[in-house]
Amino acid sequence: MSESKIEPYTVEQLQQQYAVSMQVAVGVMKQFSGDRSRIDKFLKRWPQKRAKPIATGKN
Repeated sequence: MSESKIEPYTVEQLQQQYAVSMQVAVGVMKQFSGDRSRIDKFLKRWPQKRAKPIATGKN
């Protein structure tokens, strides 16, 4: 039987998949050593930044 080895994430893959900054991606890579399952579990709980509504001056 052949075992399929899952490759660890790269910084670029983390940035594309989770829309995080370079600093966050590098920090996550260091913390979890590129382990995909642990990173996925952690980043699924990461708060997504939502665009703030533009202030119109009306209250």
